Amino acid sequence: MALDNTQKARLTVAAVAVQAAIAAVTIRDINRRPKAGVRGPKAIWRLLGSVNTLGSAAYWVIGRKRTAPAVLVSQES
Repeated sequence: MALDNTQKARLTVAAVAVQAAIAAVTIRDINRRPKAGVRGPKAIWRLLGSVNTLGSAAYWVIGRKRTAPAVLVSQES
């Protein structure tokens, strides 16, 4: 089943929209995370995260340091 030009255009627009959303979330996380929470220079991760989806995936898997989960403390009187 071959795609016609309209279907190709819609698929391209959808792929670009998904890439833009992923890049925006990645850049937002890099900007909000302290320098100590990122492996390597933040500027490099911003560049890689905005270029393509593979760069964003690399940031989430390699560049972002894991943080310990917050411990909830109950306040009982």
